[in-house]
Amino acid sequence: MYNTTFPDDDLSRFFQQLARTSGLLESVQTPHEHAGVRLSMSETFALGELAAAGPLSQQELADRLGLEKSTVSRLAAGMEGRGWLRRERQADNRRLYRLELTAEGSDVAARVGAELREHHGRLLAGLTEQERHALRVGLGALVRELDAAHRHS
Repeated sequence: MYNTTFPDDDLSRFFQQLARTSGLLESVQTPHEHAGVRLSMSETFALGELAAAGPLSQQELADRLGLEKSTVSRLAAGMEGRGWLRRERQADNRRLYRLELTAEGSDVAARVGAELREHHGRLLAGLTEQERHALRVGLGALVRELDAAHRHS
């Protein structure tokens, strides 16, 4: 019997193929290696956000990553344990933490970021300028709609 429970459309096929070919399903569950460092996808994104923005509160990082505050608290504790992050109570509100990369965390972020930039450059090099433009427009629109759907749920 044919199962019609799951969508059978271009978007569904695109996401499935993207998840399969990129190794996304495995990397969500299992830490992966970049620049000789094994780290989770959440750690990768957190390093990127903190490297780009500088110190953030736990809530700001949670908002940027789209994660619950409790999840970011565990993530930050793990990154602090690895020597990548310093968590300090905020002077004006002792219940809140300020998160900042350590020198080691900044080094890891720079190395991982450089490897990812190189990898993305290789992937995009095979696309024409028209395809890169279409990708920016299409994915930008998809992210906008996903964000709107998330805010309304």
